[in-house]
Amino acid sequence: MIKRYFIPGFLALYIFTSSVYPQGVLQNIINQVNVDSALYFVKELSGAVPTTIGGLPYTIQSRHKNSAGNDKAMQYIQEKLNSYGLTTFIQTFSSTGKNVYGVQTGTEFPNQKYIICAHFDDMPSGAIAPGADDNGSGTAAVIEAARVLKNYSFPYTIVYALWDEEEQGLVGSAYYANQASLAGDSILGVINLDMIAWDSNNDNKVRVHTKNLGTSYDISNKMIELNQTYSIGLTTVIKDPGITASDHASFWNAGYSAILLIEDDLSDFNSYYHTVNDLWTHINIPYFGRCVKASVATLASFAMNLNMTIQHTPAASINHTGDIQLTAFVATGLTIGTGNAAPRLYYRVNSGSGYSQFFNVTGVPSIKESQSYTFTIPGQSIGSAIEYYIAAQDADGSIVATLPKGGGGFNPPGSTPPATFYRFFIAPETYVLSDSLNNMSMWIVTSTWGTTTAQFVSPPHSTTDSPSGNYAAGANTTLTYNGMLDLSNILGAVLSFDTRWDIETDWDYGMVQVSIDNGTTWTPLEGMYTNPGTGSFQPNGQPLYDGIKTTWVKESIDLSDYNGQQLKLRFLLRADNSIQKDGWYIDNLLVTSYTAVPVELAAFNAEAVLDKVIITWQTSSELNNRGFEVQRSINAEQWSTIGSVSGAGTTTSINNYSFEDKVPLLGESFYRLKQIDYDGTYRIYDAVKVDLTKTLTYNLEQNYPNPFNPETTIKYSVPEKTHVTVKLFDISGSEIKTLVNEIKPAGVFELKFNVNSGGGLPSGVYFYKLTTEKFSSIKKMILIK
Repeated sequence: MIKRYFIPGFLALYIFTSSVYPQGVLQNIINQVNVDSALYFVKELSGAVPTTIGGLPYTIQSRHKNSAGNDKAMQYIQEKLNSYGLTTFIQTFSSTGKNVYGVQTGTEFPNQKYIICAHFDDMPSGAIAPGADDNGSGTAAVIEAARVLKNYSFPYTIVYALWDEEEQGLVGSAYYANQASLAGDSILGVINLDMIAWDSNNDNKVRVHTKNLGTSYDISNKMIELNQTYSIGLTTVIKDPGITASDHASFWNAGYSAILLIEDDLSDFNSYYHTVNDLWTHINIPYFGRCVKASVATLASFAMNLNMTIQHTPAASINHTGDIQLTAFVATGLTIGTGNAAPRLYYRVNSGSGYSQFFNVTGVPSIKESQSYTFTIPGQSIGSAIEYYIAAQDADGSIVATLPKGGGGFNPPGSTPPATFYRFFIAPETYVLSDSLNNMSMWIVTSTWGTTTAQFVSPPHSTTDSPSGNYAAGANTTLTYNGMLDLSNILGAVLSFDTRWDIETDWDYGMVQVSIDNGTTWTPLEGMYTNPGTGSFQPNGQPLYDGIKTTWVKESIDLSDYNGQQLKLRFLLRADNSIQKDGWYIDNLLVTSYTAVPVELAAFNAEAVLDKVIITWQTSSELNNRGFEVQRSINAEQWSTIGSVSGAGTTTSINNYSFEDKVPLLGESFYRLKQIDYDGTYRIYDAVKVDLTKTLTYNLEQNYPNPFNPETTIKYSVPEKTHVTVKLFDISGSEIKTLVNEIKPAGVFELKFNVNSGGGLPSGVYFYKLTTEKFSSIKKMILIK
């Protein structure tokens, strides 16, 4: 069983409001848990009664790794799981070690799985080792879960797993978790049961060990919620961060979400732990039954998809003023709300004078993919920053989810915002720092940091703290950028890099740090893959990297809190003197800043004319503009430069440019502009597509007459069926009127605009803008009364 040592941590009692699920399905499952059935499994596993294994009677007197009874226990478990119709597997990881598990395949998401598990080996090492509580109780609970749930269908796959050689250092579960990580298995959550039957003082107290990793908090919170909702009767205590001395830690180390359910091992520890007297007669039977019910209910809640999560890829920064469409998938088996309860996206905008209040837009359900929604943020001006979050609820108003997590509120969902938001910029990007890390020329190294060919994303190298193998005991090594990151005069900045790591969990750690005082003091940065330090050897609560990530991930860290600063940047790895691991790898590092656009592109078009393509564009202002490169692609992914045009330097006048591609590609091709400043920085503008088989082009013509009063004509063309908007703006950029908002077939169109309709307009300069899925253009009109 679990090794008896404890890491100080935060203890808290959680109380949740009631939310009873449809058709009482969880209550039915809870009612079907039979403590007598589970207790009999304990008796068989601990040798209190004989059982039948391989068709012959057998009494399991020990489950120690070196005993014959251990293999018999494994066979007993496999036969039980087989009898429930599961597909079973034996996973051999050593001459003595064998895991056994059964699989109940999901009906909708067969490759995504939840695991309920326990270790079946025990102590002591002699001929008699009953191990009723440690861990016959956890093993029996897993078998009872399979017995109860075998008659149900689940969207997600369930794995009922029993690990061997936990008592020797989590050997069996570590092997399974590492193999799963290497194979890229989608393990959504793990419920580990270890010693769940001892309660000598009848206080019904259990400890739920969790950690800020993936959805571990969701699983532990759900177990506590269900215990209260269905009056299971346990007194639940959260241990965060949880101990790492049982099999859930193997999954934490592999980057998977997991929790541990265990009896009150702190203040009511089993008196017969690891002795020949760990017998079923010392089990608190009602307490044991409650633990089994809480475990099975939690597993069923997730496997039946009776929860709600939002899956969404955060928006990337853009460099255009068109509408912004984002998508999200609401994963749930419940009925998603509609009308006032429909999914929402909340956004706020900072155009230079601070963030606005939150606005919200309702998600539009996808026709092609159930539970997928599209949200449209109206186009914003260049130089804006946008923060947003997404929320959804079920139709009954019993559960709400937000992304990022932490928000709440019903009808509409998400009326209470979370503490953090997603952020992106509407601005051109500039690379403050770009390094593929193939050498150390831009870095100051202490100790062992260097390049390696063992792992990389972009060949032939990446950078690691220990190129020659595992990091050293007591390592304290840094990789520091030898320049300063200039974040002055920007809207925001983002640090990104490819990374993977194998660092001892809860002890050793990696950190990304910045300094605003030239390295006198350093501040750790929080990213998408960091987690709070545990306060052991690690700095308590500070963001860091530990555990294992066997595949490369793209880390992204917002640096916008440091706008206007000059920063030093470094990577730090520290280790105690205990266990040494492979360490930390980094590749393809970028610091990207976003600034107000120096070149305002008013229009960009490419038109097929007979046997050539004419590219035209217009700027309304330019700042330090050396010129443009015209680039071409056949797939909008790989680009080549086909020509260049000089810019106008710095000007507030309108400038028109053109370029002819006299040897165009056959069929469809794409064109874009790369604008280059005098200092070598550049921005790439959105591409347009050209088909030489067509002569009709996107075009917005100058209104006529111009100036005008009271009526003018606006003429435009589109070469294919598409959604078209034509909007009118005043000189400050505020939208005044939508003139067209509908799907148009290919063709040439005219619209009449009369200033006297809708209340009239004063004399002045106005702008009208044509927007389609592939084209955008702005023209100026003058009204003189």
